[in-house]
Amino acid sequence: MVVLAACGGANPTPTDSGAPISPPASTGAPSSPAVATPAAGTKVTAIEKEYSITLSTTTFAPGVYTFEVENGGTLLHNLTIEGPGIDKRASATLDPGGSGEITVNLQKGTYELSCSVSGHKDRGMDLMIQVV
Repeated sequence: MVVLAACGGANPTPTDSGAPISPPASTGAPSSPAVATPAAGTKVTAIEKEYSITLSTTTFAPGVYTFEVENGGTLLHNLTIEGPGIDKRASATLDPGGSGEITVNLQKGTYELSCSVSGHKDRGMDLMIQVV
């Protein structure tokens, strides 16, 4: 139960017409997400089709990258990245003609990019990149 009390002896008079009362504006710092996500980063296009991965660049320096994945094939594909600081992060599995993205922070070292759809990596959808 909530009890409200007012000071003074005057009878309160309603000041609104029954419209809902909006909560007060926030005066604190802006809220932040519970889990921080990397900034958008440098864009790299990754085109996947049976059974290859083609990147728009082959030169990588440490930093944040957003891989824009395009499924140019006729089967389902995704892009999975694994290497220093990244333990198998994958894009959504994309329908033929679909697109998606995955943002990662690449450190110096070797990374494996592959399609983790069953059997695709073994058939050639496996690519190594060097971050220097």
